[in-house]
Amino acid sequence: MTADLLNAPQAMADGTGAATHSRPGVLEIELQLTAASVTPVREIVVAHLALWGLIACEWQVGLAASELLTNAFKHARPANHPAVQVRVVLSRTPGGLFLAVSDPDRRHPTSIEAGDDDEGGRGIPLLRQIAEGFGFSSNDRGKDVWITFATP
Repeated sequence: MTADLLNAPQAMADGTGAATHSRPGVLEIELQLTAASVTPVREIVVAHLALWGLIACEWQVGLAASELLTNAFKHARPANHPAVQVRVVLSRTPGGLFLAVSDPDRRHPTSIEAGDDDEGGRGIPLLRQIAEGFGFSSNDRGKDVWITFATP
């Protein structure tokens, strides 16, 4: 089995188009991210982990993908727009995995102190707990938010 799971435009559950490109050790997805497309994108990421023999990392990487995508949708999407353009990169590194979500918003993620009854504000602290590394950087199109994991 090879890592070339997908290499063509794919229709998401809500009709959103996504261009996916896969080569051994690298998955790239570009799409107009909607609320309904978070789950299918996470499933594509997790499917690649299975192809790479890294099923032990599925829950952490799947959770991180969901969190990063949800944050991009919530915070980078222009007001009154149903979607935001994002790029997802999952790649194998020596002894680990690298996952990044790029979006057009130049504002960097910030941690907030979530109260007991708050529905949000726990994502970044959670990511920092489950990952080897977490960070963000500006790029010419907005920002990249990334997370790294050690692999067995």
